[in-house]
Amino acid sequence: MSAAQDTTIGGRRLVGRWRVTPAHVRSLGLGLLLLAVGVVLRRPDAVVLGAPLLLVALWASARRPSSDPVVHAALGHPLLREGQATTWRASLAPHAEVEEMGLTVLPTAFTTYSPGSRSLAAAPGGDDPTTLDLVCRSTRWGHRPLGPATIALTSPLGAFRWEPEPVTLPAIPTVPLPDTFTARVAVPRPDGLIGQNRSHHPGDGGELDQIRPFRFGDRLRRVHWPVSVRTGELHVTATHADQDSEILLLVDAMHDIGRSDSLGGSSSSLDNAVRAAGAIAEHYLRAGDRVGLLVLGARDLPPVSAAAGQHHLRRVLDALARTTVADGTVSDEKRLRSQLRHHVSAGTLAVVLTPAVSPEVLAHAVGLSRRGISVVAVDTLPAHLATADIPLERLAEVSATTADQPVETRLAWRLRLLERGREMARAQEAGVPIVPWAGPGTLDLVLRDLGRRSRSPRVVTR
Repeated sequence: MSAAQDTTIGGRRLVGRWRVTPAHVRSLGLGLLLLAVGVVLRRPDAVVLGAPLLLVALWASARRPSSDPVVHAALGHPLLREGQATTWRASLAPHAEVEEMGLTVLPTAFTTYSPGSRSLAAAPGGDDPTTLDLVCRSTRWGHRPLGPATIALTSPLGAFRWEPEPVTLPAIPTVPLPDTFTARVAVPRPDGLIGQNRSHHPGDGGELDQIRPFRFGDRLRRVHWPVSVRTGELHVTATHADQDSEILLLVDAMHDIGRSDSLGGSSSSLDNAVRAAGAIAEHYLRAGDRVGLLVLGARDLPPVSAAAGQHHLRRVLDALARTTVADGTVSDEKRLRSQLRHHVSAGTLAVVLTPAVSPEVLAHAVGLSRRGISVVAVDTLPAHLATADIPLERLAEVSATTADQPVETRLAWRLRLLERGREMARAQEAGVPIVPWAGPGTLDLVLRDLGRRSRSPRVVTR
């Protein structure tokens, strides 16, 4: 039987029917056989052995459940962060003809369960509903279903069992747990209407520019009375305008290098990029800026337009949770070339999060810089893989053919690191700063340099 959707708060109502258990069939058949053998062969011992089995089977058949139970399956939370837990819940309305209820959930990658056996059972009784809650803890970002799960009910004496089809509930998005990130340096060249970044031109803001004589049109609340009384002429305070800025996050999903373990374990390059992007987005959105997201190489993941607010943070984190690494096919390369033609408005700060093994991504960052866009590249390659003396046991994280050709794999990786270093040096010479992700203060020095550079004349291509 298939499961049907229910409109009640309990979640998804399951549909099934009562079926005879193999134990009941064995008890009935063996009881009849022993009783027949005892009568035909005049063996009282066979009758003594078969009579109880037959009586129990007949009694259980007489108590066959006459109505279907009401069972709901639901998940405790619609959204998780890495490390958070939810409950896979199965609830049974009061039913006098149910003796035992059981729940078993199949394992899912990057998920831990409590209890570890992933199975629960309870004996319903009384007038209260019976609920089985299996705690599921997600240890890595992504969209993954919890289950499928099997729910079974048994009648008295175990003669009949009610069991629907395996239940698969909608996948729960596990958004990345952002690393701790703060930036004490303002974004260069803010280009918006409101915000917390100081502009270079005067206007309504919170940072003092100068105290000047009163002019027609100045507001009275701007009058600076101490200077006005001392000079005998009205003076007002002039401030710098406060503006918001636009941050564009470019996440390189063309390659995922390294081993991805649970939260607190080893992180791959895509793990570092996704968590760093979440941290940067959360920081600037809470500061009132606008943040956009573009995952390079991702399939069926449209770009997230720049916007502000806490609701937009949910959209950005949900898009990051649906990020998948490219397959390395020709269609992925075509998709990347199409994505690299996206529009970037003037005044935007583009943050490229990449392991720097895709020449197209670094070339795109250089192109944005030559157009006058402020660009910062964040190196997300794990530090233990960015060395030429990589241990043999680590080679499996960069190639799937390590077991067959370990020496050739190490040599190939060394050559790729040399090419990577040359491409990064060219990007830095072209004006694209590249910094490794280090949490708080990662972008402070480069943002300060970009701010100084933005105030100096430069030649750009249009």
